[in-house]
Amino acid sequence: MDIAARPACLALMLELGACSSCEERASTRPTSFDGEVLRIAVLRADGRTERFSSLRDEWYSWSWFPFMPNHSGRRWTMGKTDRDGVSLAYALVSWDNDDPTDYLSAGFWMRFDGARTTRRLNPADAEIVPFIDGPELDARHPPELPVSGTAAYAGSAGGVYRYRQPGAEPLAEELTATITLEADFAAGTVAGCIGCVGDIALEREHLYALLGWRRGDAVAGHPPTGYEIRFAPAAIGATGGFEGASVAVTHPDRAIVGSDGSWSGRFSSRPAGDGTPRLAAGHASAAFAEADGGEGSFDSIFTVLHPTLLPEPPRDDPRPGP
Repeated sequence: MDIAARPACLALMLELGACSSCEERASTRPTSFDGEVLRIAVLRADGRTERFSSLRDEWYSWSWFPFMPNHSGRRWTMGKTDRDGVSLAYALVSWDNDDPTDYLSAGFWMRFDGARTTRRLNPADAEIVPFIDGPELDARHPPELPVSGTAAYAGSAGGVYRYRQPGAEPLAEELTATITLEADFAAGTVAGCIGCVGDIALEREHLYALLGWRRGDAVAGHPPTGYEIRFAPAAIGATGGFEGASVAVTHPDRAIVGSDGSWSGRFSSRPAGDGTPRLAAGHASAAFAEADGGEGSFDSIFTVLHPTLLPEPPRDDPRPGP
């Protein structure tokens, strides 16, 4: 259902999120990486393609700890300024230490029309396009999916949480959460949830180059704790892609009067030990309205892993004997 007066960029995210995994665009990849230079090509809402190169457009770059074994990781913030505003691209990349062209990338492109400074840009004012890419997610080399059985996946989702109090301007903050997926290969479907395992939380992990190091109290006054985003079963296509438009936002203590959204992703062409895909990645958007007039949205990218790839939970140190 439509939610009146929701932030305009959310509607754009829902449209782009639903289209990004369509089979007719399966041959188009948004990134390339040769082990040194990352290139990004983003299709804008106006039909133009905006291109970034870490060699030319880098603002910041630093290392990060990837989740895959035998991989190294790096993150980039790239930017462009023009007469009409500012464009930014934020990307995480991890690559195989033995073959750097075997990589995974994920990130956001953001456009701030009318911006005259590159400091403290507000994602609530941005047009946002997410991207997830890598050779093992290339639809031209689809996975050999099982025809029976199920598989459970778990991983992380991160992105932007927006909330608008009645009569106020929308505010934005970075979110992080656990996402779970359940694939039913006999039925050819996949379903999922963000926030069903652990809470959706606010954390300045990736977007502090835009938001600053200190989180404001405005959005923290209505944190995303307790919200759950449930994705109804979506069909898995022949190339391993999936997309759905049946999304519901729930909260045990809030009166939500309407919610909608979309999600899409793709299974890896690399199998785990049991023959099921070793990971899946994609992005999800959801919007909701509450009885008191408040409105919110979640825009995120995600990666989930087969249980055999999940890191071991931390173990408590053994207690000394008596």
